[in-house]
Amino acid sequence: MSRKFIFIIVLMLCGASDVTAQDIRKPITVHQAISTPDFGYLPTLVGRSKGLFAQEGLDLKLLVVSVRVALPALLAKEVHFATAGSSLPASLRGSPVKAVYFSYKTSTFQLVVRPEIANGQNLKGKTISISTPGSSNDIASRLMLKKLGLEAGRDVNLLPSGDSQSRVLGMESGTIAGSAVNPDVAAFLATKGYRIIMNSAEVYPVPFSGMSTHDELLRDNPDLIRRWLRAHVRAMILIRKNPEDAAIVAAKELKMNPDIALAATKLLLPAISADDPGGFGEAGMRLNMELTGSRQGSDTAKIPISQVASVNLLREVQRELGINCRDGYQCK
Repeated sequence: MSRKFIFIIVLMLCGASDVTAQDIRKPITVHQAISTPDFGYLPTLVGRSKGLFAQEGLDLKLLVVSVRVALPALLAKEVHFATAGSSLPASLRGSPVKAVYFSYKTSTFQLVVRPEIANGQNLKGKTISISTPGSSNDIASRLMLKKLGLEAGRDVNLLPSGDSQSRVLGMESGTIAGSAVNPDVAAFLATKGYRIIMNSAEVYPVPFSGMSTHDELLRDNPDLIRRWLRAHVRAMILIRKNPEDAAIVAAKELKMNPDIALAATKLLLPAISADDPGGFGEAGMRLNMELTGSRQGSDTAKIPISQVASVNLLREVQRELGINCRDGYQCK
């Protein structure tokens, strides 16, 4: 047998081995529970659309479930990730779940009012719609009203109305005067003459639109979490670098007008950290814990942040991507 023929056979075998290895390395299915498909999860949507999760060997499945379902699913390890807002109260009580990522360094609700409402004082005696009692939307609404010199329940009525669509219908019918909504809804309403009179970042500077995972996943499969985090951080960098492209993704994914998608994306840009994408500041998390704990009678001053959040893997991913955070929690 000639040396040339042997060389060709070896090349063929090597090629076959590579194909077989690729076939074996099938993408890992990851289940991420979100409350509703909206701009709160823009980095997730951009990462999926741009193939960033696929590049990490992940097949991301987004499951739209209520917060009442998300936490039990996470505790039962039926999903890999669920909203941090739903898990924080449980973490404060000692449940084995921790926040590992936040899309925004501050809350992003926009207090939108009907066109005839000129200022905050015009809201006196009227009704504001919230999502559900005790939610971040409820907390943000109360804090914004307080900043405007109004007390919820005394000067302004709060009406739980569920999702944003129900709240928009309430405003359009005139039964409610306004609501704290996400940037995409605010941008849409602005085109119809509604006013944005306050951004919750002014009064509710807490890490926002976060995701939590189970302690066992953190312990047993940190590599999966690193891959998931890497895709998200890269997506956040893309959004900051090219908001127009991110808006195109949002318009397609959320089936909305491209101009409104771009306006909403620009409203969000200040909330996406350049220095600490995915992370949070200690003061913001402390405030989040305090406000959440006060509603369940917890003395959060005695609870370490490490009980409710873990940033070790995020910091590793940031360093891999050349990001050296300075002011965030446990930045080194």
